[in-house]
Amino acid sequence: MSKTIKKQYLKALNRQLKKELAGTSDAAFVFYPPGAKPKHATGVGASTTDAQVLAIMDAVQARVFASFGDSTKAG
Repeated sequence: MSKTIKKQYLKALNRQLKKELAGTSDAAFVFYPPGAKPKHATGVGASTTDAQVLAIMDAVQARVFASFGDSTKAG
């Protein structure tokens, strides 16, 4: 996955997460390992340990991954 695609994916995750949480948490998806630049990131992680928020993040990631995968196939 290119650096640009990784950045777009992380942005899409956080945009959807912000909509889902509607200001109830400041949690965010971050590149993994923590502090990694897109070029060196091997995945995404969460900036929270709250179980309820993590469950929402899991659902958001599944939806975004599914739609993101569809859009990259078309291009």
